Amino acid sequence: MPLIATLASCGQVKLTGQDKSLANPEVTEGAPQPIPPNDTPSSADGKIVFAQNNCASCHSAGGSAISKGVDFHSTDYMDKQKPVDQYMFIAYGKVNNPHPAMSSKLTTRQMWDLVFYCRSLARPVISESNPEYLAIDAVFGSNCVVCHGKKGNGDGPLAHNLEPVPANFKNFERFYDRTDAILWDHIANGIKWEGMPNFLGKTDNAKIPPVKFDKDYIWKLVQYVRHFQSTDQATMLAESNKSQENSAQSSTSAPQDGNKGENQNKPAPIR
Repeated sequence: MPLIATLASCGQVKLTGQDKSLANPEVTEGAPQPIPPNDTPSSADGKIVFAQNNCASCHSAGGSAISKGVDFHSTDYMDKQKPVDQYMFIAYGKVNNPHPAMSSKLTTRQMWDLVFYCRSLARPVISESNPEYLAIDAVFGSNCVVCHGKKGNGDGPLAHNLEPVPANFKNFERFYDRTDAILWDHIANGIKWEGMPNFLGKTDNAKIPPVKFDKDYIWKLVQYVRHFQSTDQATMLAESNKSQENSAQSSTSAPQDGNKGENQNKPAPIR
């Protein structure tokens, strides 16, 4: 018994002094948390935010590296970055890094726009405006829609038979926590014990010419999947133009309405 008591006491850790602060749950409770966007981020809008906040002074107008800065055109770098980590870096900065915290200057949406603009410099989104879209959309339709659905919602015809259910590509919180390299691996090698098959080395012979799922083509599929989580369309400019049109219409119609009101209030002339 004395021996057992001695051995048991050897495994005990006593928290004293500074150790107590490390065990205090309040240490992490106050840490900032990422806020997902309410709408699909726009890389085109992010380009505007980039210019408006003079990001080019450190990163150059095209996002290339200056001095010890990061080159946003580098696929080797960008493929390993999670969108959520980039958002947190832009929003709150980082210890021992001179980058300013932008959470007090930009809205949540603007920061996400900025994230996807920077990412687009390495791998542009393959969306409807991309010449390759129709061809890749057809490949997605014949190989992926059966599980993930036409709109990427994870609701394809076979979805209800699978456990776990296929991924919903529009789940921002899930996919912003994935690097492009992880998405490439899932498409190329599949996901073990789940319904996701491997595509690397296979061929879609139904297409003319046949589509070979080699390393480069799988990267294109990664870019296509990202179009469910971001867009290259400029919504900021569209909203601005719409607002200007509404203002112009209001200013044009206001005098007419005003004159009409004045005439109605005037007394009838005495004859």
